[in-house]
Amino acid sequence: MALLIAAAFFAALWHGGRTERVERTAIMMDTSVRVVVYAGGWDAESAADAAMDSIARLESLWHPGRADSDVSRINAAAGAKPVVVAPETVELVQAALQVARESRGAFDPTIGPLAAAWGFGEGGRVPDAAELEAARALVSWRDVHVDPEAGTVFLSRPGMQLELGAVAKGFAARLVRDQLAQAGVRAALVQLGGSIALLGDRPEGGPWRIAVQHPRDPQGYIATLSLDGGYADTAGDYQRYFEADGVRYHHILDPSTGYPARGMASVTVVAPRGELADAYATAAFVLGMEGGYRFLVERGVEGLLVSDAGEVRMTPGMAELAELTQDAGW
Repeated sequence: MALLIAAAFFAALWHGGRTERVERTAIMMDTSVRVVVYAGGWDAESAADAAMDSIARLESLWHPGRADSDVSRINAAAGAKPVVVAPETVELVQAALQVARESRGAFDPTIGPLAAAWGFGEGGRVPDAAELEAARALVSWRDVHVDPEAGTVFLSRPGMQLELGAVAKGFAARLVRDQLAQAGVRAALVQLGGSIALLGDRPEGGPWRIAVQHPRDPQGYIATLSLDGGYADTAGDYQRYFEADGVRYHHILDPSTGYPARGMASVTVVAPRGELADAYATAAFVLGMEGGYRFLVERGVEGLLVSDAGEVRMTPGMAELAELTQDAGW
């Protein structure tokens, strides 16, 4: 009887309007992190705190700036030996290689040498041709070897470097969303930069409303998405860039040229898994308007693509999810 009474009480916290909203924010994984949890008061607090702790742990595994992270240890052992890593890292690298195969290398998790040559972590600089070519020669997703049974990752050539920033945030968002669901949280929003994971129904009723930033107006939005849970991710040339001699150089690099991908301003993807939304957005950005559109349609996911000339294109399913603003395009 006591158990039945307790169950009824906790159900009333949700259905009786006693659900509380708890929000946590921080800077982790080199981006802004936001977790919003809807649950009974003390449950919401503990669930939100646990979510932030999990993101901090994942950052410790994947941040290339930490000498003891899995990614740093993999890079340090390139060409020498496989490295035993956490199960989450094995799964992350496998997901990255999946998208590399599907995109035929438009997305490549080994662009670390190129990112270093461009110095995006240090304010940015334009590398000379020789430096760029040397870095590009080390980019090859086919030279990444994962042994799931041994729990190891191996880069087969010295000098190779994993750079997982274009897949890790979406993967982390999914892991935290799953954690919250397992804890009994009915509704939550997890955001790491442009990666968003949604759990359950919006407590206020109706679908979740997600604004997509206008690529050329930091204070504006180009569209609003209406989503019933799931994952969304945006890759944009405005997220990290520097300018030199009047030219904008952004961080989304084309592995085939070594230069920032040209032709696109942003790509927003809605997909069934956070890591896919994240990596597919980058792949489509690199492939350009036509190639990116075809890639997303072939993958069976939805996309909102914006060219650097202001052209806006949506996959058929995205047209049902997105409402463009009046100043969409330019």
